[in-house]
Amino acid sequence: MDKDQNKIFASLSFRGHHLATTPSRIDHALFMEAKQNLYDTEYNPSGSFPLNVAENQLMVPVIKEKLMTLLKDNEMPDWIMGYTHYLGHPEVRMLIAQFMEQYLCKCKIHPDTLGLSAGATAIVEVSAFLLANPGDIVVIPAPAYPMYTNDFGIKARISRYDLQTHENLQEIGAKAPVTIELLESTWARLKTEGKCFKILLISSPDNPTGCRYKENQLRVLALWCIEHQVHMIVNEIYGLSLIDASHIDGQLGPDDQDDYVSFAKVMKEFASDYLHLWYAFSKDFGMSGLRCGVVHSLNKGFISGLENINVPHMVSNMSQWIIKEMLSDDQFIKNYIEENRKKITRSYKWVVTALKSLDVPFVPSRGGIFVWIDLSRYLDADSDEAEIALWMNIYKQTGILLTPGKEFKHIKKGLFRMVYTAISFDHLKVAVDQLSVYLGQLKSI
Repeated sequence: MDKDQNKIFASLSFRGHHLATTPSRIDHALFMEAKQNLYDTEYNPSGSFPLNVAENQLMVPVIKEKLMTLLKDNEMPDWIMGYTHYLGHPEVRMLIAQFMEQYLCKCKIHPDTLGLSAGATAIVEVSAFLLANPGDIVVIPAPAYPMYTNDFGIKARISRYDLQTHENLQEIGAKAPVTIELLESTWARLKTEGKCFKILLISSPDNPTGCRYKENQLRVLALWCIEHQVHMIVNEIYGLSLIDASHIDGQLGPDDQDDYVSFAKVMKEFASDYLHLWYAFSKDFGMSGLRCGVVHSLNKGFISGLENINVPHMVSNMSQWIIKEMLSDDQFIKNYIEENRKKITRSYKWVVTALKSLDVPFVPSRGGIFVWIDLSRYLDADSDEAEIALWMNIYKQTGILLTPGKEFKHIKKGLFRMVYTAISFDHLKVAVDQLSVYLGQLKSI
């Protein structure tokens, strides 16, 4: 850093200096660049395909049309213009509770067990602040969402521990890999180091692998956490973006026919202060810009504390109202969920068919909007530098922007996440063709 840059940041705190000089994620700047140079068949055939940020663009036209109709046909209520309950407007929480009961959780959800914050990131921050002390550890199975590091660390000062559950993709297949044995060994290791294992965070469906935890897995993990007074959080932000694997050759094994089960059922069964669930409307409903995250907890102290800390994180009343109106149309929600599943399954199938033809390993996904792929055989060396070099070369040569595995804190080099819902299906087909040509050329060298 030169003298002029030092001068610019001299007035900041240590934290401010770090945040001003450290990118939040390695692919953010390239994502902004790619978004300004999007592929277009006619006007920009050499444009970019930003497949690194988890957005569901496939369903945006459906949601946009619905919201525009609601704005046109409904009078805005007076409560939108003023302050409302810190946890979210009571009517909105009631509608969200009913929605979660019927479609996501399939069990009773009381509105008083819900809190709304301005997006999933805010939900992570406030949960971390209330459930753990500075220096405590959140254990997350690797690979895992890159931004958890900042979401837990910047304000709550909780350290992330990436639990390495496997090295090669073939070791897990489509199975969710966290076991009691792994938790026991991690507990012992952290205790030896004088660290407090305070939170276990899993996602189901998982980001980036697309694995789903079965009901019995959730129950066993929950019992271990309750016994050890560890807060178990299950992030179900992709809970309604499920792959219809029955239409994909070789996708399902003999034990993979189970229906999706929400952690809320386990929470209801055990009624413990140590079990919590996260949701948001950003992924399943393609509404990341409306910023509405949800936490469900039976811990009354947590909900009470959330009401206080949530003041700077409250969801815009406008967003609350329009989401409430959307959820009030039950037929729309039913049709939307069905159409979303069909569209993400079609895009996923197109991608994995190409990967199979290229003999590229990947984790068979059961849900989510991405596929976790292994391009390690194309690396020049088994190193982070070689992984980043391949990542950049793919982007420069094909316009396809992925997220490198380095960001997901996994030990194996050469893994990448591809978000297949980030662009239209027609554009995805072009991107997949270009990636296939590129990898085919590398293979022949």
